[in-house]
Amino acid sequence: MQKRVLLKDIAEKMNLTINTVSRALKDKKDISEATKSEVRRVAYQMGYIPDTLASSLRSGVTKTIGVMFDNIANPYFVIMTDLLHQVLKKDGYEMMIYTNSGDHAQLDVDNFNLMASRRLDGIITFLKPTDEVVKLANNNQVPMVILGREGDDIGVDSVYTDDYLGGYLMGKYLNDINRDRVAYIGAPQDIVCSIKRSEGLVAFYNEKGITIDDKYIIYIEHYIRDFHKHIDFLVKENIKAIFCFNDSMAYDAMSYLKRSYPDKQIEITGYDNIGHGLRIPVNLATIDSDKEGMVREVVRFLKHRIAEPNAKLQTKVFKTKLVKFE
Repeated sequence: MQKRVLLKDIAEKMNLTINTVSRALKDKKDISEATKSEVRRVAYQMGYIPDTLASSLRSGVTKTIGVMFDNIANPYFVIMTDLLHQVLKKDGYEMMIYTNSGDHAQLDVDNFNLMASRRLDGIITFLKPTDEVVKLANNNQVPMVILGREGDDIGVDSVYTDDYLGGYLMGKYLNDINRDRVAYIGAPQDIVCSIKRSEGLVAFYNEKGITIDDKYIIYIEHYIRDFHKHIDFLVKENIKAIFCFNDSMAYDAMSYLKRSYPDKQIEITGYDNIGHGLRIPVNLATIDSDKEGMVREVVRFLKHRIAEPNAKLQTKVFKTKLVKFE
């Protein structure tokens, strides 16, 4: 097996100091362009690969941010992670993606330890951390920010949308198109934003003097991908509109209704507006937010937390709006 090429090997070959070679490869201003160009040429010729782990151990900085979410098949996470990558890249950060495999949509101790062991500079998580994780992060000074979930109650910086407003706006839309028998199919009930979306929907209809029966507010169980039995139930109940927790569920519901109940005219709506980012040619009323703004804010929060570990709690709630693709 060929020996790994080290900085000292390049230095010996070029009759330079290790420090000069190192600074040349880091593009430092005190090294001439001619020297930097020649060092890079020789390093490439010799097959040199930078040892980022050793460098991070020396400096205490990895310039790497861990990003955690729980469903790699959800296009919303793909869109948001791509935006995160663009913003982090501009700030000189690399990104490592992790997915959770636990029973609930939470950042648990096992996954946190996996991320923290990589000596990441910080963590952006779409999943709400458990109390144990918050304690571990604080004790080990691991900067962490939540994106898309509330963190106020557990003392973690967070950026999220006004989910109650989103549900309320969807209620207004459905009422405007004369849907008085409506239902909600949401994420599991321990996910706060799912509850708030349903609460907003119910609140609007209550204002109009219309009561949505509790049996039409449905929360699916964790990791239950097939929620078609709930649609079957709602069809039998003569429901005229179904507000889904997110667009992925909405598109699934649309497809199932078209196959199984082609004669039924049921309005399906969603949340997240993934159709804009993915150019999906399907008519859908959905709730949107400033995704680019949310990403910029969460990165700003994280950088501030890295620089000032004991800073005050940071929270930003982004307003939501209804969009309709025709």
